[in-house]
Amino acid sequence: MPTITEVPDFNSLKEEGNTLFKEGKIAEALDVYTKALGIVDIKNGDKAVILKNRAACHLKEEDYHAVIDDCSAALEITPNDPKALYRRCQAYEHLGKVEDAYKDAAAIIKVDPKNTAVQPILQRLNPIIQEKVKQQNSTSAKVAQMFDLVFDPKTDKEQRLQACNNLIVLAREEAGAKSICEGSPSGLDKLLQLLQEKDVDINQAAIRTLSCLTADSQERSYLVLDKMGLQKMVTFMSVKHDGLCTSTALLIQNLITAISAVPEYRKKVQHYQDERKKGNPCRYPQFELNEKQTEFIDNVFKSLVKMLQSSKVSGNGRDSAMELIIKNMLRSDGVQWTKKFLDTDGIEGLLTIASAIPQHETCNIEITENSKYHASVALAKIYDDLASDKERDIFREQCSAFFKELFGDSLFESKVEAIKCISSLLQGPYEVGNIILGFDGVTQIMLALANSDNPLHQQLAVEAIVHSASKKDKCAGLLNDAVPVLKKLYQESIDTVKVRALVGLCKLGSFGGSDASHRPMQDGSTLALAKACRKFLNDPNKSVDLRRWGTEGLAYLTLDAEVKEELINDTSALRSLIDVVAKADKNILYPAASVFVNLTNSYEKPDIMPEMIELAKYSKQHVPEEHEKDKPEPVKQRVHKLAKAGVVTALVAIATTDSPNTREQVSRIFSAITAEEDLRGIVVQQGGAKTLVDLSTKNNTDAGKILASWSLARITITANPETTFPGQRIYEVVRPLISLLHVDRTALQNFEALLALTNLASLNDSLRKKIVAEKGLASIEHYMTEDHEMLRRAGTECMCNMVMNEQVAKTFEAENDRLKLIVLYCGDEDELVVRAATGALAMLTHSEKICRKVLEVKPWQEILLSTVVSENVEIQHRGCYVLRNMLSVDKEMAEKVIEGQMLEVLMALSILEDPQKEVVKKCAASCLEICVKYELIKPKE
Repeated sequence: MPTITEVPDFNSLKEEGNTLFKEGKIAEALDVYTKALGIVDIKNGDKAVILKNRAACHLKEEDYHAVIDDCSAALEITPNDPKALYRRCQAYEHLGKVEDAYKDAAAIIKVDPKNTAVQPILQRLNPIIQEKVKQQNSTSAKVAQMFDLVFDPKTDKEQRLQACNNLIVLAREEAGAKSICEGSPSGLDKLLQLLQEKDVDINQAAIRTLSCLTADSQERSYLVLDKMGLQKMVTFMSVKHDGLCTSTALLIQNLITAISAVPEYRKKVQHYQDERKKGNPCRYPQFELNEKQTEFIDNVFKSLVKMLQSSKVSGNGRDSAMELIIKNMLRSDGVQWTKKFLDTDGIEGLLTIASAIPQHETCNIEITENSKYHASVALAKIYDDLASDKERDIFREQCSAFFKELFGDSLFESKVEAIKCISSLLQGPYEVGNIILGFDGVTQIMLALANSDNPLHQQLAVEAIVHSASKKDKCAGLLNDAVPVLKKLYQESIDTVKVRALVGLCKLGSFGGSDASHRPMQDGSTLALAKACRKFLNDPNKSVDLRRWGTEGLAYLTLDAEVKEELINDTSALRSLIDVVAKADKNILYPAASVFVNLTNSYEKPDIMPEMIELAKYSKQHVPEEHEKDKPEPVKQRVHKLAKAGVVTALVAIATTDSPNTREQVSRIFSAITAEEDLRGIVVQQGGAKTLVDLSTKNNTDAGKILASWSLARITITANPETTFPGQRIYEVVRPLISLLHVDRTALQNFEALLALTNLASLNDSLRKKIVAEKGLASIEHYMTEDHEMLRRAGTECMCNMVMNEQVAKTFEAENDRLKLIVLYCGDEDELVVRAATGALAMLTHSEKICRKVLEVKPWQEILLSTVVSENVEIQHRGCYVLRNMLSVDKEMAEKVIEGQMLEVLMALSILEDPQKEVVKKCAASCLEICVKYELIKPKE
């Protein structure tokens, strides 16, 4: 009969958490308190108690942001609770938020005047606050001086601009921002006066100052919004001056961020994801806006939608509007306005931009070279963010209606615009693009335009043909029909059309991927196409756009091993590609990254079981074959050539992109390079280490983060971490390394992460504290008990360095089997495990409590005896050191330690004549001196 699992009640969980906390098992206590908070019918008073207890755990683990969150939640339930205020005060102080810490400390004194714990904090904070008041007064004087200079009619423009720039610097500091917003008339009013001037540079400086004022401050954001008004901001963002347009876009971005509080919501989502990974029960956080916030967000996005089709908006203004929509609108990481967007003219606006051709007289909006790419990305992100079939149907219907109108128009230009728009859809929401491509007559129009004599029409048609070939099963039919046209255009047309036709042919030639047995084109054709692409790439006189298309062609062709070998040996083309990436626009980044991924064979390869291959052969299914030049040795040679050609500088440039997929490609290439130990120095020298830290922590796919973290581990193993990651950056490496200890990672990733953490833990106690704070200790302990000898060894070596931290050492004093494992490992068969375990025990036995616990491990005497008679000098010395620590506790323990053969062994060691064992001799002699002191043995005559 099945049993019903007993659900733990609140009180039992609370008591369990309190017990674990007292025993120093902070991580376990944290988990229990979190479970207690997950109880559905928990009372508010009980919830506040658990939140305070969990905050105490976070405080121990130095997770100060979590302390603030839990204490603030507790204070909402029980205002002015001294414990919650005190813990939040401590967290604020550690984070450098002195004013907030002082407010909490003062609140504690009001509630509990006799509280002695908070007095030292007040004594520390009071002089700091006084100093800040002085700085505030000094800052106010500087602000007044700058405004006087700006509005002095005798001041020339250069001095006025310098004064404005000084205001920008002052506005970045909290004291300066407060000073600007205070007074009568306030600095805000004066800045708005500057916006009325006709000097664009002065306007831009004023906007930049306003932007700094709004950063991370909801109060000042509302103030700026009320004073300036959203419509005025939109007007400034619409101007043709690039700098003013960009600065205004940043101002609006800061307003959205501060007013909507999206960053806080993203933190909650991240916390939810972290808790789910641990298996803890928790609810997905809800994004909520109050009435005032909702009104602002609605007004912002309605204004941005209007900008998409407005003829008064500049090209850069339109691009900025699309960027703001992409960054802030989505459900996944924004203000969740996607559903409302479908009820506006937003989709039509994006399609209008995607279809705009400036050469047509009918085009009434200004666009830039990047506008179509922004439109594609926006359409793709919106489509991916749709939450239901109903929403996707609305999206498709709006797209279909737009194209039907264009194709139904009597103007020939409208049909050309429709073909251009299809290219953007195929680069964005491909599924919708395919639906439009399936309309009657669309393919015929594309081929007719490609066959026309108009170079612009040829170019747009070929682009559409090329983008329609993004998937093998979809592109075969259209491209096969288009091959004669593509060949003709490649032979006869101008460069802009020729290079696009070339890419179409390259796509056809890459159908086989890396399968050496599949050749869609006749022998030699692929190499000829690759040579043509390299020709475009090698010519410095060619425009960036032509070289980008040449790179895109190579991105397809370099799936072929023979093309890889030709390109890697073409030094000129390789350097040209690296130079173009470092200097060119962002549109070349993904194709360039794809070329480098193909050259290094770092693309994702499916794990196919040998049995499945045999089964496929038996059933006469096609089995891909690996080319001889894609075997490990040729790949290794290509990686070395690529690294020595300077690819790391190109990777650093590519990593600046916002695209997670491109950043994953960069992570893959770095992983291939750092796999070669002799190339890791090049990565560090050319700035790759800093880029890897960035890739491992943000704006990357999960696979990309893992690979970047792996590269960091390899670099940390072979290079000095203090010089590789200077300053605070070394602390940023800890979290990525700990992420590699997850059980889902490969054994090699686990092993190299442990080696890297061992190196970091050997440097200083701050790093050891960071490893503990990032919850790395439990993972290290897990690998100490692994069956695989190398993982067990690496885990023990890492722990050997970690026990130098006082907090870690304390965990061995608690009632658990941690110390027992270390003592048992001192008698292990693996000499390296013994060396690490004896090292850990040597440090731990400085504690009297640990020394007494050693005696509880039954074969302790035999184990310690085996260490002091070891042939390894290090182990022997560490064994003697452990004995000395234990002998030093008291006479009673000393008597137990020297029982049996131990005394004779120590005497023998004290008279060793081997110069290599001098340290062992001295340590043994020291042990005997302690025995003499206790009168357990007589002194040597």
